[in-house]
Amino acid sequence: MTWRGRAVLLLAASLAAAGCASVPREAGIGEVRSLVSSRENLPVRWNQGTAEDEEVSRRVDELLREELSTEGAVQVALLANPSLQATYEELGVSQADLVQAGLLRNPVFFTTVRFPDRPPSGLSIKFEAAQDFLDLLLLPARKRLAEDEFERAKLRVAGRVLGVAAETRRAYYEALGAHQAASIRRLIAEAAGASFELARRIHGAGNLSDLGLAREEALDDQARVALARSEAMLREKRERLNRLLGAWGERTTWRLPTKLSDLPAGEVPLERLESLAVANRYDLAAARKELDVAARTLGITREWRWLLGAGIGATAERETDGHWVAGPSLSLELPLFDQRQARIARDESLLRREIAKVTSMAIDIRSEVRELRDLLIHYRRLAEHYRTTVIPLRERIVGLTEREYNYMLIGAFDLIAAKQQEFDAYQEYIEAVTAYWSTRAELQRAVGGRLPDVGGEPGEPRPPGHDHHPENGGWNNTEQQSH
Repeated sequence: MTWRGRAVLLLAASLAAAGCASVPREAGIGEVRSLVSSRENLPVRWNQGTAEDEEVSRRVDELLREELSTEGAVQVALLANPSLQATYEELGVSQADLVQAGLLRNPVFFTTVRFPDRPPSGLSIKFEAAQDFLDLLLLPARKRLAEDEFERAKLRVAGRVLGVAAETRRAYYEALGAHQAASIRRLIAEAAGASFELARRIHGAGNLSDLGLAREEALDDQARVALARSEAMLREKRERLNRLLGAWGERTTWRLPTKLSDLPAGEVPLERLESLAVANRYDLAAARKELDVAARTLGITREWRWLLGAGIGATAERETDGHWVAGPSLSLELPLFDQRQARIARDESLLRREIAKVTSMAIDIRSEVRELRDLLIHYRRLAEHYRTTVIPLRERIVGLTEREYNYMLIGAFDLIAAKQQEFDAYQEYIEAVTAYWSTRAELQRAVGGRLPDVGGEPGEPRPPGHDHHPENGGWNNTEQQSH
């Protein structure tokens, strides 16, 4: 076989090998599932329009038809949140970049035809094929950089999954707290309305002054405004949760439970949370991987600075007399003006920037964990103060007021006012519990995974108006705990 035949076969083989390169459909999603499952047991599903995705959509509908729980909301968000689905596409982009990094650049082919002006009168034809020489040498290093970028993408996506789960929990607790607060405000508005109606009757009988009636009317109006504000807050919190759930249309009619969960028995130690956060946070791990990429890029630039622009190839030329001449070719860039100083300086700055970013992120994570845990302890103490002190005191006042009312020592307005203040105290307790669970969800996001279990939960308090007094083992039956 002639050399031209061998060259044709070699070119065909190269093209066939290049045609075998393909990009997997679910690039890296298995590794993301493993990363997520090492922190929490959460569903990771990349919707790509398959039959299984239709089954997932039906499962989402089932979860939204039931009374929505915390973990049910998290499942819906991770399965249906379109923003999270867009984040999964980063895996496809990074995987494609990895495949591309493993491919050689296509050789460049030149041909030249020249016409002689005297015999021999045959055409002079020249063929030349050139390949970037450095592209051949840098193929392993370039592929390693792309692998690091792919790993960083998987870490970032896994961190985003955990972040969406934590955001959904926080939005769920806030929506549930607003739902419960609106229920309390509705009771307060009903009590104020009853008080105003009673005042109108007494005023009509001539036993209440115009000033007394105006005060009752103002209290009734104030309660109605507070109810309207509370209902508006509930709608706002529901819509925030809708966005995280990816819900629209009929899917926005989900139902919430009637009350928040109890506070856990205790809190994990602060020093464990800081170390856990630094070890767990995938965004910090992704930043470290970016630091590795910057260091590797600087090393490649320094090591290969003198060979940038080098190329190799082959030429074949047909002379005018019909003879062929062939041989290799080599091109080198003369580093007279550009010796890659600027590029090296740029890569050095990028490396220093990544070092500073990793350091800053680690400091911020530790600070954020301390801040959120301090808030968590504050809201725990506030909620337990309402549960063990404020609400029992208000219930006792209502009981004493009822006794004096029965003995006709005070009027009905005093009893209604005491009842309203009891409702106010319970709503403030609900707000403190809501803030606690919202902060706990945010702390879980800051830690980068589920918080350690610290034991059981105290008994759940009931709304005011029930027989739940301290002397019956009620609000004071659990000792406040903090570590």
